[in-house]
Amino acid sequence: MQFDKDIPDYLHGEKFSNGLAIAISHSGEPVIDRFQIIESLCANKNIIHLGCVDHLPLINKKIEQNIWLHARLCKCANRCLGVDINGEGINFIINNLGYNDVIYGNIMEDDIEEIKNNKWDYLVLGEILEHVDDPCLFISRIREKYQGNIDRIIVTVPNAFSWQNITYTFSHRECINTDHRFWFTPYTLAKVLSRANISVEQFYFCLPINENPNIFSRLLHPTLLFYNILYSRYPATRQTLLMVAKI
Repeated sequence: MQFDKDIPDYLHGEKFSNGLAIAISHSGEPVIDRFQIIESLCANKNIIHLGCVDHLPLINKKIEQNIWLHARLCKCANRCLGVDINGEGINFIINNLGYNDVIYGNIMEDDIEEIKNNKWDYLVLGEILEHVDDPCLFISRIREKYQGNIDRIIVTVPNAFSWQNITYTFSHRECINTDHRFWFTPYTLAKVLSRANISVEQFYFCLPINENPNIFSRLLHPTLLFYNILYSRYPATRQTLLMVAKI
């Protein structure tokens, strides 16, 4: 999905509206998960995976379930450089899992030579911005340091419009990861990227993981069938928002 042609004027502050209505999805869009989109974009590319460790205690279980993102990226990309500020996690990935193309580093503060000495098609930021105190500053620093080395970024964040969020409001509750600072919509995420002087190209609503690809299982489980119909007809109710932008 792409924004209408006049939306960049609002993103850059050239126009203002107190109630701008924006087209963000179309009924019937394929129900896909973030892995499918990221892997299709990164196939045979040279990429950087920022935050490659994920949650250290969960890595082995995620590998068993084939949902550890770094492993998936290493399989599809031509080269996947992992970067993380979790030193313990980096050591675990190297010593226990055998991934050698990973480094410890703070992408905002450090001049990471391995990034600066090479050209990269994508920087993957999977479920990171919602944990950052100042997303605009975070993205701006990346652009300032590595604009000549990284072509595009792929960002995934929790979707503020998700069906789960909607249902919780009817019980007067919010269900949230307690380390999150933000919920994002297509416009607010694009606004953050635009304020960092990065140009948004496209965005997708997707599932965090492929919940159940077997059509027979969906037919046997009414809840899965309901969600499949809901997500197909109203893509903006899916849990994850993915955006691609050029640095």
